[in-house]
Amino acid sequence: MASPLYEHHQIQWLRAGEEIFKEGDKGKFAYIIEEGEIEIWTIIRGERFTLNVLGAGSLFGELALIDQQPRSASATAKIDSLLILVTHEQLHRRIHEADPILKLLLWIIVGNFRSETNHFRAASNNFSASIRSLDQLDKTQLSQKISDTFKLIRMKDELKDAIAEKEFNLVYQPIINLENNQIEGFEALIRWQSSRRGYVYPDAFIPLAESTSLIIPIGQWVIKQGIEDLKKIREISGQHLFMSFNIAGCQIEDPSFIPWLLATIQEAEVQPSQIKLEILERTLFNGEHTLAWVRDCHAEGFLVVLDDFGTGYSSLQYLHECSLDGVKIDKSFVQGIGINPNSHSICQAIINLSEALKIAVIAEGIETANHLQTLKTMGCRFGQGYLFSRPIPFENAIAFLNEQLASSPPSRDRQTNS
Repeated sequence: MASPLYEHHQIQWLRAGEEIFKEGDKGKFAYIIEEGEIEIWTIIRGERFTLNVLGAGSLFGELALIDQQPRSASATAKIDSLLILVTHEQLHRRIHEADPILKLLLWIIVGNFRSETNHFRAASNNFSASIRSLDQLDKTQLSQKISDTFKLIRMKDELKDAIAEKEFNLVYQPIINLENNQIEGFEALIRWQSSRRGYVYPDAFIPLAESTSLIIPIGQWVIKQGIEDLKKIREISGQHLFMSFNIAGCQIEDPSFIPWLLATIQEAEVQPSQIKLEILERTLFNGEHTLAWVRDCHAEGFLVVLDDFGTGYSSLQYLHECSLDGVKIDKSFVQGIGINPNSHSICQAIINLSEALKIAVIAEGIETANHLQTLKTMGCRFGQGYLFSRPIPFENAIAFLNEQLASSPPSRDRQTNS
């Protein structure tokens, strides 16, 4: 009777020298060696080269099941062996259920292995030396990939605990009306002070959160905290400013997002026109889904802004159909002003396009007086950057606002839909 290990798998007994599959065959199974040894080999210029000898516990033949490519080598039983067979369906079900990080790394490893194997197979007069180099390269790269994978897994687990442990905080960067130097609103930006890692840069954890469902609860925390602080700004200063939030693709796809946002602003007694939702150009490739989401936001009174404009591949058709409320000139173009003539031309073209479409344009990354003066001359009305203020904690943002109000009282007709 088969042991419980084999209840859902086929098993195969092999005699020494028996062939398992040939190079070029279609992959039907992957194999786990329960007992024995398996030789993986290939023929180069008429000579047989042993690529590896695998023992009990090893997995082989999985690449052809994953990427549906022909077998890249042959496999033969070196001694009498017992194999557990893994089918295409069993493997792909587990891949489908796997963490997105592991799925991504799996495809990277498969792609790199195929690429390196083809490279060494096609080149070199001394193939055996190349095989030794490949073996060492694969071990080094695989070790690094495994290490990187575990780091990502640990960070994902830590992100799950970060909200409950109150490790996240928000900083706010003022968005300035360049015509009168008044603060029109703030962009809310998340920061993570990990109890284990110390300060973690957003570039290190935001992509990870966006690749998983974690961006939903993290994004909700950012918006809820930002709206609560927006209410405090009104209570402290009497100003009805706006708050901008960066929205990820997963949040756009979440059907509960807009109802949740409506409930959140109602609880805080904040108007929809005070909320700007910033989306990236690449989200426009979702086509009708994103267009419908933008229309739903507009129907409820929320404003939608296209972030990092000019760095993606959005078309004028999308800009027209979305009826966006604003675009942000990416800081790479702004900081190229005075250095790269193309940057100057791109900024002017974006401003002209925005005027033609009757939508606001906000320049990011303003750091010098030359940036500011040039953008004003071009007709840009709004901007943010270190020239005005770095992203700062809430208390500093209030102090910055109060200082500005004391030196330059705002007009009564503040444009909260800028």
